[in-house]
Amino acid sequence: MSYATIEAAAVLVIQKHADFDTTNCLAGDNKPIGSGLARVCRVLYGGYRKAPITLQVEKFTWTINLDVYVAYRGSKTTLEAALATERQKVIDKLGLYPLLDSATGVVRAEITNGDKPEPLGQKNAAYRGQRLYLEVDEYVTPAREE
Repeated sequence: MSYATIEAAAVLVIQKHADFDTTNCLAGDNKPIGSGLARVCRVLYGGYRKAPITLQVEKFTWTINLDVYVAYRGSKTTLEAALATERQKVIDKLGLYPLLDSATGVVRAEITNGDKPEPLGQKNAAYRGQRLYLEVDEYVTPAREE
């Protein structure tokens, strides 16, 4: 497998189950942010670690950054509530699919951490977001030369 396959499985789970779709949950695309959508989930590469399990099996731990954004419409209280709701949808739905909807090789997928919500600032005052960290363990049997 590859990071792209794992990322695609994560995006599909979020799109199918967390009230996002193909317009507001995309991998590596900033265009939806600031486009007038009420909520956006941007999926970005976050790195990986590799460890041997046996002589034939390796474990890859992929880190996927999930940036959940909501539009700033109305009061700050409304904004905070909307961000909390959208963030929780992503956390809850990924928690229900710990194997990313049975993606091949995946043995664990869980959100392990989240940053504090971004402060309202000048760089993009129309949206506020929070980063969540999804870790996915995948067992791989690499091709070996004989």
